[in-house]
Amino acid sequence: MGKAEDTKARVERAALTLFVARGVAETTTREIAMAASIAEGTIYRYFPSKEQLALDLFERHHRALAEALASAHRPIKGLRAKIEAIVRCTCDLADRDWTPFAYHLLTQHLFVAHLPEDTPDPAKVVREAIGQAMKAGEIPRRNLDLAAASAMGVVLQVATQKVHGRFTGPLSPHARFLADAAWAVLTTKEK
Repeated sequence: MGKAEDTKARVERAALTLFVARGVAETTTREIAMAASIAEGTIYRYFPSKEQLALDLFERHHRALAEALASAHRPIKGLRAKIEAIVRCTCDLADRDWTPFAYHLLTQHLFVAHLPEDTPDPAKVVREAIGQAMKAGEIPRRNLDLAAASAMGVVLQVATQKVHGRFTGPLSPHARFLADAAWAVLTTKEK
């Protein structure tokens, strides 16, 4: 990695850490520069604004999560096995590098609407897998968006609790439990 790439990576890592700890709006470019051990103006060599830095970081992690989830489940047959692969992949990514995962989780409401329409989307990956299973009769037909959000929520709510310190430790040891819980949500019959 060259000096410019190293500096950019330091800016990005400092921003991620501060954005998770304090929020995007509350973090200043001065704080990012201090945490990255650079002059504040150096940030603008790589990003036109703090907001663009925040959006770029979000888009990169959003895309990476979607691509990882798609790769994890596509070669697998059967929704139950697909859900387990998706949950394991999500937990592994969170455990491998918590900071970008937490950033993505905490800032979805700020940035999803600003992404290009063709950006790979983790929610669409899960929705597609569940939709195909509904069409195939593997699980009951119901509101697809509700089913996908509920299944994803099983994992993401635990991750949210981790952000707030109410759950500690890695997620991966609990992947089987979370996958079973997501499966239970998807197979529950409506009354």
